[in-house]
Amino acid sequence: MFPERKDLFKSLASNQNPKALFISCSDSRLVPELVTQQKPGELFVIRNAGNIVPSFGPEPGGVSAPIEYAVVALGVSDIIICGHSNCGAMNAIASCACPPVPAWILC
Repeated sequence: MFPERKDLFKSLASNQNPKALFISCSDSRLVPELVTQQKPGELFVIRNAGNIVPSFGPEPGGVSAPIEYAVVALGVSDIIICGHSNCGAMNAIASCACPPVPAWILC
């Protein structure tokens, strides 16, 4: 893939100008660039289980910090939140079957 897109990757090494922020699930079956038919550099992507965007809080986190960076630093004006069918995270939330967070994660 690199040889035929060498110029694109060379320009991306020093600059990015994505069209949109794309928030999607971390499910391995969902590949944002394939689903939207975008080239490298055209989407700024955040992925997490269930494409969840938590409420804003005083501490920047794994979702709020990249959202702020995309909007403020990169000037992205479009934000897409993409769900998908048969999402394990959403199924767990809907059935109240969320596994407890292990104590070692909270340390």
